[in-house]
Amino acid sequence: MAKPDFPALLTPGIHQMSLQQLLALAVTPFPNDARRTDLSLKLTTWVNALQAAGVTGQLWIDGSFLTEKPNPGDIDCVLWSPAWVSPALVTPNILNQVQQLLDHAHAEAVYNLDFYLETPAPDQIFHREAYWRGILGYCHDRVTAKGFAEITL
Repeated sequence: MAKPDFPALLTPGIHQMSLQQLLALAVTPFPNDARRTDLSLKLTTWVNALQAAGVTGQLWIDGSFLTEKPNPGDIDCVLWSPAWVSPALVTPNILNQVQQLLDHAHAEAVYNLDFYLETPAPDQIFHREAYWRGILGYCHDRVTAKGFAEITL
């Protein structure tokens, strides 16, 4: 039996936005939803830690967090081809920190992120993006299209 679908906060397609715009969409309209606030704080901490370490990339965000579902369980996200802003400045300590931030189990346990890392070869980008657009771009009924957010780190 499929999970129930809640009304999506975004129309179908990829919506480029800042982290602040995402939170204004997914948290601000739900002032009594403490879970959304908690998830937003954890997402912000995770994103800030990656940026402070000098990591860039495209982050696709989706899941019940981008629906009207009360108390969403987590935030679904995919980070595409992360890169270092200044590779020469990467120390073993920073590398270890980033490896931990990009670990699926750690991201889930500490930040409540259902996190996936994508680093496809150039000839596989189209196929991997198509796969994730299919996963993120449809409701659980697998028929109704919905949107998801893209944030540039």
